[in-house]
Amino acid sequence: MKKLFILALSVLLSLNGDSLKNNLSGGQTMQKTYKELAEVFKKYEIQGTTDQMIDDLEQDYKAMPPEVELNKAATLLTVLGQGDYDYENMTWTPYTNGVYTFDVEFFNVEKMYTDFLTGVSSLNKEELDFKNIQEDTSQVNWEEGTGKRTVSFEWNNRQFTLEAEVYGDWFDVSVANELNKIIKEYGNEKQLFFTSDGYQEGIVFYRDKEWADGFQLETGLGLVEFN
Repeated sequence: MKKLFILALSVLLSLNGDSLKNNLSGGQTMQKTYKELAEVFKKYEIQGTTDQMIDDLEQDYKAMPPEVELNKAATLLTVLGQGDYDYENMTWTPYTNGVYTFDVEFFNVEKMYTDFLTGVSSLNKEELDFKNIQEDTSQVNWEEGTGKRTVSFEWNNRQFTLEAEVYGDWFDVSVANELNKIIKEYGNEKQLFFTSDGYQEGIVFYRDKEWADGFQLETGLGLVEFN
């Protein structure tokens, strides 16, 4: 089940012709330092990098075995968008750095789609002000990790409901796709764009297509919008 799901995610994240393999190898991006990437991100209004963060990531990169493929741009984005986890109280608070990232094998399974909507909303709290988020897991078989679940929310004076298949603690990527359709239909010229670190991390932006085109050129990361 997990292998099939990762395969589905990988296919979705390579639909725009920039293969996931290119994301992993990084192309020109791999030659940039984390400091240089931080400057590129700043140009595209992605904030939150610190000198300590950059130093730590560079040291981690140098310590990596040569056979490990790591995309520096995706790694830095993951750190900037992962939010703050409170494992003792099982809560999560998103950052507001202009990027949202999440492990597709979710931390809080019972509220995974609530957390997803909260993370997307953090990308622009005024324009993506999802309200009254309600997650229904009454049709989930927790022992088998199967079934269906829904998450409903209010936005732009409308009520929406998204349905997800249950794959244990794995995220159903169709929810991201359906949410983006809603945003494109009832919002403005902006939409969600997605990429990945090539492993289990989903990376999300809320921007217009001009921003996405420029960001792809300068980082080497391929962005998709699903649909």
